[in-house]
Amino acid sequence: MNIIIIGAGPAGMVAAINAKNGNNNVILIEKNDRVGKKLLATGNGRCNYTNLNLSENNYSSPSFVKKTLEEFSNQDLIDYFSLLGLESTTDGNRVYPITLKANSVLNTLMYWLDKKGIDIRSNTEVKEIKKNKNGFDVITSHDKIEADIVIAAFGGKSMPASGSDGKSFEILKKLGLKITELKPALTQVKLESKYLKHLSGTKVIGKAKLFKGNKEIDERNGEILFTNYGISGPPILDLSVNISEGNFIEVPLINNVDENTVDKLYSRYYMLEDFSLEEYLMGIVDKKFIHYIIDYLNLDKKIAMNMISMPDFQKIIEILLKSKFKVIGTTGFKNSQVTRGGVDLSEVNNYDYSSKKFENLYIIGEALNIDGDCGGYNLHFAFASGYRLGKMLSENNL
Repeated sequence: MNIIIIGAGPAGMVAAINAKNGNNNVILIEKNDRVGKKLLATGNGRCNYTNLNLSENNYSSPSFVKKTLEEFSNQDLIDYFSLLGLESTTDGNRVYPITLKANSVLNTLMYWLDKKGIDIRSNTEVKEIKKNKNGFDVITSHDKIEADIVIAAFGGKSMPASGSDGKSFEILKKLGLKITELKPALTQVKLESKYLKHLSGTKVIGKAKLFKGNKEIDERNGEILFTNYGISGPPILDLSVNISEGNFIEVPLINNVDENTVDKLYSRYYMLEDFSLEEYLMGIVDKKFIHYIIDYLNLDKKIAMNMISMPDFQKIIEILLKSKFKVIGTTGFKNSQVTRGGVDLSEVNNYDYSSKKFENLYIIGEALNIDGDCGGYNLHFAFASGYRLGKMLSENNL
């Protein structure tokens, strides 16, 4: 069998390694000058490839991914990499290569691609896929290749500099497959505020909430980072796919707000009555937040706490726990980690990622309309779908 895999990203590489056997000739086509370029950028170059807290609820299409996760769990992926020679470590629930370097994952996969004798054709762009009597003709920028099986593993539209610019979806669209709207997901958010330059670099751990008008759309918890253009951090990345211009993001300025926080703030109000407002705030928030709070509320930083009226103190509590910032957009596909949208899931069988319209056409990884939360979930699905499909093709053609 002649198997052509389009895209040498995580899903494509693992599919190639596992599909190759004595009866399967595997050709891995990559339009970049080298394989795995996008993989090197994942997890800030550390490659967070799965999560110890993994379930279908971490994905946009839980019912579709459920079977994949049941058959290839987080531990299965950890064990698989161990068999390939790559050990792991954790940071909280996030799983990384033990070196904390994405190139360790890439080098391991490249070693096995070479060991298995995979025919890698880099600097080659697929222009068209045509159905023929026996399979497919894959038209590339260099030649035409006949294939019994075609696997679309070309990713989404995120990080276009890495090669995944979304253009490959047109190939499947031309074949007649439905492609859903592509949107950037897991990307930073731009805010409208004169305080951003001052707040840049400030972090807080807490719950970020997304509002449309007065209606809360979604909320996520974790480390929130202010930047000179807006806001970032895992909870913000998770919220970003649902963001529209004119929405509001609400965040606390105090770390780890809980049900006792308000009582503690009132207790400090009475106990520290001789403190200035600046001194009161100094013990509970980052120094950069102090300037923001005092300027935003137009208060005197030197005013004694016992001179602050209860209505003004309630405003201070409000901004400490529920600071709202207007959204003006996201940083888009350029900085997004994953794409929402892709091949419509109604086109694909979830048990083996096969096209319902074309026999022996498969779609895996980010090319499918599946995206997950920040924390290794997207890489897990890419590796898991590539592994499962590769194994199935190998076992079916022994």
